[in-house]
Amino acid sequence: MFPSHERHLPLLSQGSSWRLGSNSPDTPPTLEEGNVAGNPIFVHKWANDTSIVCVAASPKRKLLFCGTQDSRIIVYDLQTYQKTREYVAHSGSVLCLLMSDCETQLFSGGADSLVRIWDITDSGELDSAYTVYSPVDIGDIFSIAWWSSAKTIILGAQNASISYVQISLQSHARNSDQMPFKRYDKFFDSTGHGRSRPKAVPEECSTDKLVLGTLIQIPSNNIISYAHNGYIYCMGIVTLDDGIADHSDFTEFLVTGGGDGMVHIWGLKDGIHLLKSLENEDSVLSFARNKGSPYLYCGLANGRVNVWDLSTYQQIRSSESDEGDIVSLAIFGDCLFKGTNSGVTKWKSRGEIKSAWIAHTGFCQAVKTIVIDNIPYLITAGTDHSITLWDISALERSELDRVPDNLTSSGRMLEVLGKLVVFRTVSKLPSLYIDESRRCANYIRTLLRNLGASQVALLPVEDANPVIFGVFKANKHTDKPVSRVLWYGHYDVIEVSHQDSWDTDPFKMTAQNGYLYARGVSDNKGPLLAAVYAVAELYQQGELESDVVFVVEGEEESGSYGFQDVVTQNRELFGDIDWVFLSNSYWLDDNVPCLNYGLRGVISATVEVFSDKPDRHSGVDGGISREPTIDLITLLSKLNDDEGKVNLPGFYAPIRPVSDWELQSYKQITDKINKLRLCDLMAKWRLPSLTIHGVSVSGPNNATVIPRRASASLSIRIVPNQDLEQVKSSLIEYLEQKFASLKTENHLEVRIIHEAEPWLADVNSAANKILLENIAEEWGVDPLLIREGGSIPSIRFLEKTFGCEAVHLPTGQASDNAHLNNERLRVTNLFKTKEILKKTINKLPQKRHDLH
Repeated sequence: MFPSHERHLPLLSQGSSWRLGSNSPDTPPTLEEGNVAGNPIFVHKWANDTSIVCVAASPKRKLLFCGTQDSRIIVYDLQTYQKTREYVAHSGSVLCLLMSDCETQLFSGGADSLVRIWDITDSGELDSAYTVYSPVDIGDIFSIAWWSSAKTIILGAQNASISYVQISLQSHARNSDQMPFKRYDKFFDSTGHGRSRPKAVPEECSTDKLVLGTLIQIPSNNIISYAHNGYIYCMGIVTLDDGIADHSDFTEFLVTGGGDGMVHIWGLKDGIHLLKSLENEDSVLSFARNKGSPYLYCGLANGRVNVWDLSTYQQIRSSESDEGDIVSLAIFGDCLFKGTNSGVTKWKSRGEIKSAWIAHTGFCQAVKTIVIDNIPYLITAGTDHSITLWDISALERSELDRVPDNLTSSGRMLEVLGKLVVFRTVSKLPSLYIDESRRCANYIRTLLRNLGASQVALLPVEDANPVIFGVFKANKHTDKPVSRVLWYGHYDVIEVSHQDSWDTDPFKMTAQNGYLYARGVSDNKGPLLAAVYAVAELYQQGELESDVVFVVEGEEESGSYGFQDVVTQNRELFGDIDWVFLSNSYWLDDNVPCLNYGLRGVISATVEVFSDKPDRHSGVDGGISREPTIDLITLLSKLNDDEGKVNLPGFYAPIRPVSDWELQSYKQITDKINKLRLCDLMAKWRLPSLTIHGVSVSGPNNATVIPRRASASLSIRIVPNQDLEQVKSSLIEYLEQKFASLKTENHLEVRIIHEAEPWLADVNSAANKILLENIAEEWGVDPLLIREGGSIPSIRFLEKTFGCEAVHLPTGQASDNAHLNNERLRVTNLFKTKEILKKTINKLPQKRHDLH
């Protein structure tokens, strides 16, 4: 793991940087002492007489502890920058150091197979309290973890074992003849990955000269042999609060990385239990993680960094460079620092930033970030016998996505909404925003847990954003059966194509004149939070009478990719659902509230005509053969008649006649909103349509080229009683038939790329009746019953999957500008939606008791 101190490299001549969302390497500039705008600023440098292998710090005491290759722990004062103390700690190299969270204990592991536990006195001195050793030969100690709640030290060793022992005052001294240096096995006189044996240890560092404190022997049944198939280089403790996936009874976890390329997740409870394994391409030499974040950054041999989401156990990023083994990692906000053969590299997870290098004239063996008096610092150390302190306060620190516990008031709801819109959860641009989308998903998951959800999880979607799952259990039961309600929403948003056309920052919520402005505030993060807080407030008040299941996807704006598969695969997790609720649409105007009872379905397709010939020049080959673009336009022209009606055979036959109730409902709408016409409402709500969205061609797109390929994108909006599969088949057959009649040598390909069934609700269902009454009571006016011309693929799917009915409550006004510039949501609408849902949820019957 630790490179030889005898190998020196030229000063940072080449390398690569990496931003999350981009796998493209670029050549970084040389950084002289970090004094470049936006980069770490040089503060102080200490010279030593041997290599520094590891570091730890106590920000409270402003002390830096450095483990050396020649067995010492050196202490530096971070206020005066003076070396204050020096301790002979081991009889071999000090290979790892760990500071306890309370900063009262320092743990050191060495090449002598010992773990030393040091009490840190008020004056900053180290007092040897315990020395832990194994009854078997384990070789070098590469990694240490402190399981504080169990007062247990855990160590990872060269022989691929994990050992652990509880530290207590009842521990008693053992015979020093059993110490590892008395029974040293030459089998372990070997090297770790990328390192050589340390140089000879001075005689004064012999174990006989050390003050060992209380000796603790690890019980033989506390040794997990071959926990990895290689050296165990790194380990750390995480909890459920860090966003790791739930595992039944476990709340604390050990994460270990080894020379076998594996990251193991272990449950900590009455011992150590293997739960999950994550496979990497090469040895895992280091890892780093922001506290409270589920993202684990793994530094591998040969210059690769893999990023794992521990909430779903998916690898979400991988980057490869020529920097050599990444033997140490440190993170601050969204900046990761890599200690490698080439020195130190910094990259940032988002935003525009150039590569930046911090110089060591040898391998960098340790990097660490700390915060002292609210100022963040970076510590680097290496084989050039130096330790350097850098001020990194100039770096923009991203928020750590922590969710406070006391977020139940309406005022807090606005605070959380302001935080949610900061996450750029653009599902159509995963290369740029998949990391922010996952951070948002974890934020919502943590929010649900903190607000009282009894069960929360992220359900992974392959190569896409995860689905958030959460359950609030009823806490107030009556004589009636408890209903189970599923709330469906989404946290992804449409991209901002031209930020300059916004009056405010689209990813920073602006409150102005009673409105909230930001991308996603209306579609769909605001309505989602209204539902979350409606349920949470009932639960916190002990008045929730229904079970409420939240299922929130991150791919709705991209056709709900993977959503149906995830729900189907986890069907038992959801239980029996009585009602599906959602709020993902808008009023007809800005004044009258609405209840949505219908949506059209959609079939999206591409039609392509292509030639066996290449792109050609019209001056040379024009008129010789049929051109794909002309064939495509001719074919598309046959889809509609002269009056604009769709020509597909039997297309309009299944449409049900207009009922007297519908006519009366439409008349009520046009009476209240004069600008609307009955014929227009029918055309976009209850009649199907066909739209051609665009045509593209191959070639350089100049005025002289005959393209070899021409394609068009089109969509068909279908209505209830039209059969989705039948319309798809009819479209393909009709196009193929008409294309054959052209008698052209070109070829045709029709592809269906997206589909969704239409949805029509029973306005007289128990849920709709209850909701209509509560809307009228809250707004003081009878709501309009409306349909929409758009599509939401998941509604009909959820109805069919759970055998229940869906209810759709619009939150926003017609002027909300969802998907457009200056998207907004009126604060009054947000709060009233919350109150309407609070009144509705507790009145819902089970579906088998539904009174129509």
